[in-house]
Amino acid sequence: MKPAARPSSAARNPRAGAPPATTGILDLREPWLVPALALVTLRLLAAYAVPLAAEDAYITFRYARNLAHGFGLVFNPGERVLGFSSPLWTLWSTLGFSIGMSPVLWTRLSSLAADLVVLFTFTALLRRHAGRPSAWCFAFFYAAWPYFSAVSVSGMEMTLMLALVGLAAFGIERRGWWTGSTLGALALVRPEGLVAAGVLAIWARNRDRLTGAAIATVGVIALALYFGSPIPQSVTAKSQLYGTPGPWAGRFWWEWLSPFVLGAFPSLMETGHLFLMAVVFAPAAVLGVRRLRSMRSTPLVAAIAACLVVWLGYAALGVAFFWWYLLVPLAGLAALAAVGMPSLASGRALYVSTALLVAGLWTVVPNLYIGRAQNEYFGFAQAAEILARGVTPGQKVMLEPIGLIGYRVPAVVIDEIGLVSPRVARRRLQGPGWYADLVASERPDWLVVRRGVLESGQGFAGAGAPFRSLSERDAVRAAFDVVGVADSTVSHDMALLVLRRR
Repeated sequence: MKPAARPSSAARNPRAGAPPATTGILDLREPWLVPALALVTLRLLAAYAVPLAAEDAYITFRYARNLAHGFGLVFNPGERVLGFSSPLWTLWSTLGFSIGMSPVLWTRLSSLAADLVVLFTFTALLRRHAGRPSAWCFAFFYAAWPYFSAVSVSGMEMTLMLALVGLAAFGIERRGWWTGSTLGALALVRPEGLVAAGVLAIWARNRDRLTGAAIATVGVIALALYFGSPIPQSVTAKSQLYGTPGPWAGRFWWEWLSPFVLGAFPSLMETGHLFLMAVVFAPAAVLGVRRLRSMRSTPLVAAIAACLVVWLGYAALGVAFFWWYLLVPLAGLAALAAVGMPSLASGRALYVSTALLVAGLWTVVPNLYIGRAQNEYFGFAQAAEILARGVTPGQKVMLEPIGLIGYRVPAVVIDEIGLVSPRVARRRLQGPGWYADLVASERPDWLVVRRGVLESGQGFAGAGAPFRSLSERDAVRAAFDVVGVADSTVSHDMALLVLRRR
């Protein structure tokens, strides 16, 4: 096996030599033009194939629309609950509403721009410190792996978070004036962003650390004053109802990286696709760690470390898997594997076979994301249409999928998970019968519930049985009439029943 090249003096000292290599941007041998064109093309294809944003994105959109229309930063007018995960993304979405743009189009254009920032910054750091082959590996994988395109068009904030990681590391490299403010923005983009910003700050100048800390502090204080706490209720509710069972129960975060099968193949679609690459990805990542030991003072290591700390946190806690969460960890691991790939590959054969796998997944993987979008349309969008025909403003609706339905229906939402309804999460932790008790105490005018919940009496997701007995379920059911069914492309039990109080 050919040994890794000894790093140059510029690689050992990030402040020595020329700035990161970005020359020859039109040179087809360099990892700039072709990956950028592929990235834009594939993101546009994904946007065409998937007309809706992800379900959770519409929670942010409702907050942003209410703020833009003068109701305040609230989901339900008059209720100040920090039910979104990203203050920065929510404010940015508000700007889109203020200028009259569709939130789906606005967030997709913003994510496309963020994708190009990721491609430029990470590739530039890899090109300088690890070499052109490593830069090509990352650029091709980030541009062409289907998952990244799906996240980009989801309307979620993860691509922005990754772009801020790359921009901060690039700013540390260049001593850029934007570095401190980027660190502050990263700290406010998501709760994990605060940890990532802290990791990057280790490599930053003192004045950039102070600037970032000042911006983050102002943001945290503003959130605490407005909402009563800077900790998102969405984070609190998810951790309470889904739990944090630890690294073994949460092995879906890392099992795909192991070439040794741990009793079963990964059950999640995204990690199942990645498992196909484990025999290449895992040794390349190990060799990447070996190479990075000699580059530990470089901003490339800072960027990778910021992403991997997020991944290690998810894995250690066993955080519930929401598919867009994987973006930042996967990009960091991809950069790490890209560093080690030249030490693993002898000749071009391994590069070609890996590239063929990535390209070939486009004949299979899009069906996953198109299927998800269709299921949300046939389920959530249809339920929203049924409700919109009968709900009057101010009426209450109790449901679990609050994103698209909550965005389209002018009702007060009682959220079954507690993302925007803290009292629901508190009641669920007290044990069985939470659904019946909330129907009695909140007196919703409408219910949207999975057919399987009413037929079996069993809960759909999270802690706590909804009913103490079948008779209690029947009593709740008797107080409402079914006025519509939003079918599901997944299963009979997943269909949404729309019920109106008698």
